[in-house]
Amino acid sequence: MVESKKKRGRETAGDMVRSLGLVMAGVVVVFFFAQPPDSDTERIRPVDAAGDISALRADVPAAPVPGDLPDRWVSTVSSLTGEPRGLRIGYNTPSGEYAEYAASTAPADQSVEDLTGRGERLDPVDVGGAAWQQYRDDDGSLSLVRAYGAVTVVVGTMRATAPLSELRVLAGSLTVV
Repeated sequence: MVESKKKRGRETAGDMVRSLGLVMAGVVVVFFFAQPPDSDTERIRPVDAAGDISALRADVPAAPVPGDLPDRWVSTVSSLTGEPRGLRIGYNTPSGEYAEYAASTAPADQSVEDLTGRGERLDPVDVGGAAWQQYRDDDGSLSLVRAYGAVTVVVGTMRATAPLSELRVLAGSLTVV
């Protein structure tokens, strides 16, 4: 006996339900394996920026870099760029906010605009006897800017959420060796 093939277009509701069930089983498997582990939530992952700081100091000896910070300042990101030379280090502050240190050998006007989000220039602030220019961008982020010869340093940047008091701590920690 020869069985004839079913003609296309004669699928039943049962066929559709079985097909949908297979697709949903695949979705459930992907969903299960795509979940982040519980240990991945709200945990600060420290990053050691010492290598990037050493590399910047080797190429640009006059660049001021963050020194010792009080307890509970945790570096969470560090990025060193080529030409123009630049270093960015992000910190989780004691109050749980974000502060960033950025140094660049790019022309000062370009660095300041890029890192402050073309923020509004405010009155300068004093940090350890040195005047730092203050900027506030459209979303309220504060930045402190100071030139050290060919190096422009921005503390805060347009991504920062830290208050002025914590930006002053970070700016005050800068050292030139």
